[in-house]
Amino acid sequence: MTKETRKEELSISYLSAVCAYGGIDYETIRHDDDSTDAIIKKMIILENERKFVSELRVQLKSTSSPNQYADKGDHLVYKLKAKNYNDLCMEGTSESILALLILPEDETEWLTWTQEDLRMKGCMYWARFTSLESSGNSGTVSVDIDKRNVINSVTLNGIMDKIAREEWPCSIQ
Repeated sequence: MTKETRKEELSISYLSAVCAYGGIDYETIRHDDDSTDAIIKKMIILENERKFVSELRVQLKSTSSPNQYADKGDHLVYKLKAKNYNDLCMEGTSESILALLILPEDETEWLTWTQEDLRMKGCMYWARFTSLESSGNSGTVSVDIDKRNVINSVTLNGIMDKIAREEWPCSIQ
């Protein structure tokens, strides 16, 4: 398995684990021609016991290379493929986000385990580009990702709740 494939698999595992812990359904998409690697869903109980199924499409990316991203303190700048960026700008019947896993440069730090625990070192961030103007670039587009937009079970549940209440898009903090 190549290093790039291993990073991709770790991003899938990261999101899957966070969803499982947060009680969110996670589905991997086999063919992602529309830049959707996963769909996450959760039934939200609204006022008066009304039920709503929130759905979010996710484009997963993972990097450990300083050539692909820069940490600017309060945000990251990531070189996203123009095709993925343009796909994420399109409006659809369900919301979509980019989920970027930043791993350490040293691959021996990515994952450690003992008999008591399994640890992945790194952090996943999200960004939303829906309704932004598409790019004419053929290679990459530099995108800003707010570092407050960390993906964990609390933020994902918050996003799913806001989608159900029609309060999305918003900044989750």
